[in-house]
Amino acid sequence: LISNYEIAADNYCDVSITLTDDQNRQCDDETIMCVPCVLNPNPDMDRRRRYELRDLPDGHFDSFSFALHEMRILTMEEGQAKYGPKFKNHAYMVAFHIYAIESNRGEQAHFGAHFIPFHSAFTAMYETIVLTITEANGLPLESTPYWWAFNDTYQRDVVGPDMFGTLPGLGPNFEVTDGVFANWTIPFYNESYPQFIGAVVDPDDSSYTGDDYGYLRQSINNIKQPYYVAFPMSADANRSSQWEAQSLDELAHCISCGYHSEDYNMFHFAWCIQEKWHVYVHSDLGGWRYNEDGSGVTYSGDFNGQQGNIAPIFIPFHNTVDMFGTEWMSQHADQAHSSWGFPYENAYNYYTDSTYHGINAMDDINSAFPIRWMDLGWAEPGDPDANNTVTYLEAVCKLAKENAPYMYVKFSSGPDDAPGEIVEPRNSTATNSTTSVMEAGMEMQPLETERESMLPAAEAFLFAYDAKTDNRMEAAQAFLDSLEEGN
Repeated sequence: LISNYEIAADNYCDVSITLTDDQNRQCDDETIMCVPCVLNPNPDMDRRRRYELRDLPDGHFDSFSFALHEMRILTMEEGQAKYGPKFKNHAYMVAFHIYAIESNRGEQAHFGAHFIPFHSAFTAMYETIVLTITEANGLPLESTPYWWAFNDTYQRDVVGPDMFGTLPGLGPNFEVTDGVFANWTIPFYNESYPQFIGAVVDPDDSSYTGDDYGYLRQSINNIKQPYYVAFPMSADANRSSQWEAQSLDELAHCISCGYHSEDYNMFHFAWCIQEKWHVYVHSDLGGWRYNEDGSGVTYSGDFNGQQGNIAPIFIPFHNTVDMFGTEWMSQHADQAHSSWGFPYENAYNYYTDSTYHGINAMDDINSAFPIRWMDLGWAEPGDPDANNTVTYLEAVCKLAKENAPYMYVKFSSGPDDAPGEIVEPRNSTATNSTTSVMEAGMEMQPLETERESMLPAAEAFLFAYDAKTDNRMEAAQAFLDSLEEGN
């Protein structure tokens, strides 16, 4: 399905979008100078490995979930005091996504060529934060995972009680009440806004002020519940009919389309992957709230809307978007010099049928909420380049398959033609949080200094299996005490 790329250059796909000569102006080295992207297909480059969720090494999902809980619980001040300036909390990341969508200039995240680099950079920023947290706590995690999100077979064991919770939610109002992220709380706009937005966002860029209940949800999505909500996808849907398969064939079709400078470039590929797959996963698993008589939609679930990254599954899902996006770019590596047709001027939004500033190649990604080089690990805090803002063009090139600091490992249970690399297991003595704590308890009486080093692991162990524990450090201490007593 995926590897059938042998298509003539003029055999591109018709996406039924006709652009004028003045829309999506590409570089041509005559009227607009190209800034070529240089690819580095170095097989010896030691890249972080992004595994599919089911293939994560032991303990890595626990570490990933621990980091997300830290992001949810800590304020920006608390988190940066604990982990440094790379830390961003959950509220910041949700606000980042909403402000990109509700920008007064025009949508900064979807409905154009910018959809691909925006989400590649956004998930890379998540990865920087997550790894900052896990490394500080001595927890094993190489990279954030991706999710092979196709049909019932591949979805149900991820979207269920062992990982991300049952969707639709099992609560009385469709709250997600099981899984590692059970009863996941929604951040308040009024509490989080003064911490970070006032110092970053141009007040003229967006009129967003939260929803009617003060939550960081899209302004028209007035869900009262303070927890992550996932509705059925239709008025008559039950829990078994929720799983309308999102066909891999549709996505494979987008990738197999040949490059054509005018009629199938990154803009058209972004349209194809977003409209044929991405939007349906969001809507099917986020769901809609219908009137009692089954007529009309009142509002959408949290994964299905501007606040989609409220749902923790947003990260592995959009890593998959990045995987397929960079795979298509790699199949057309000879177009790197022109940035795969990414528009330099008059970038076009096909949803609003308009062009506007903020989504051109040289523009900063989500400039109201800029991403900085240190947010992506391209520089360290204190470096001269640490606060450089990231442009779409930089994200397109630096996060291309051949240049990215991470790679995708082929899903062991996926089809033979799935993208990703087949790799040998790393030689590592790292163990997961459960094993390290348990072995320490069985083998020795920990000394006080060793207790301190073990607390983060014990905390992660408890937090991964009891997401509602509030006094985590006290509980971790009690857990270590029980180990010392031989329990």
